[in-house]
Amino acid sequence: MKKIFTAAAVCLMSISASAQMQFTKTAHDFGQIPEMGGDATYQFEFTNIGKAPIIITNVESSCGCTTPEWSRQPVLPGKTGFVKAIFDPKDRPGIFDKEITVSTTAEQVKLKILGEVLPKTKGTADLYPRTVGQLRLKSLNIPFANIYSTATAVDSLPVINTGSTAVSIAFENVPPHLAISARPQTLNPGEKGSIVCTYSAAKKNDWGYVTDKVTLTLNGVSNKNEALTISASIDEDFSGLKGDMLANAPVAQFAQRSVDLGSVAGSASKEFSISVANDGKSDLLLRKIFSNCDCITLADSNPKIVKAGQAAELKATFKAEKLKGRASKNVTIITNAPKQSSVVVRVSATVN
Repeated sequence: MKKIFTAAAVCLMSISASAQMQFTKTAHDFGQIPEMGGDATYQFEFTNIGKAPIIITNVESSCGCTTPEWSRQPVLPGKTGFVKAIFDPKDRPGIFDKEITVSTTAEQVKLKILGEVLPKTKGTADLYPRTVGQLRLKSLNIPFANIYSTATAVDSLPVINTGSTAVSIAFENVPPHLAISARPQTLNPGEKGSIVCTYSAAKKNDWGYVTDKVTLTLNGVSNKNEALTISASIDEDFSGLKGDMLANAPVAQFAQRSVDLGSVAGSASKEFSISVANDGKSDLLLRKIFSNCDCITLADSNPKIVKAGQAAELKATFKAEKLKGRASKNVTIITNAPKQSSVVVRVSATVN
């Protein structure tokens, strides 16, 4: 690691004729320190080489990970004082470079501490932080991220049996678009395995971010309070659209990307609409319309198709009864328009 100071002492001199302070050095390199080795401490020392007392009025660190301590009493001419830096490396692996600002009656001084925190050795509890019975899992979620609507994807979740007896793993409430199994199905004490899930987006027949819950059973006992969440973001694959197909595709145009409902009484509801026009040459399919808040209800009568050259109003109702103050929510519209297949409209209101 490159040091930011030389072997010679670094001096900082006040421009004041009556009060001058001289630090032995203004930076300290801790080198490599273990993450779980406790606080790393270094004491910077200075001498008052002026003719008036020096009082440290304030010391601030650039990070909450560093706690400063300092001489509280005035430092008389010829005497020494200190500023101590106490760095906590826990949960902070990697290189660090922190600054400490020392304000005094003589001047303001910048001190530095730097080094590298060596990460702790991870144990079973770190690698498998979630617990279901005697089974430990890396997570309770299997995320498939983005997957095309016609695609099939496979992902896995590491598990380990930390119990003293063998455990047989099975699943309940598995929807048709998922195939899920444990490999191996029975784990001996201390044995590692994985939960393997195959996701068929075509069978799911949905769009956007979607989740499913699957119940885990161990030795025939259901763990309904610790269900696995299988998530995916299902998108349409437009990569095959070229030439005339792309030129004749629908084009979604939204009159606004935000709707401000103004003031709404806490017990009231307010209707609003979102305008969408199809400037393309084929049908615009409104595949899915949803909100990130149950305070917004989309009308069942909203159209599913907007013909080329036409426009439509997507109606919704905002209910303020569970909200207070300034509220900002989203309505997402997923379409078959290649250039903007997913559009988010922000809906805001001030609930009185």
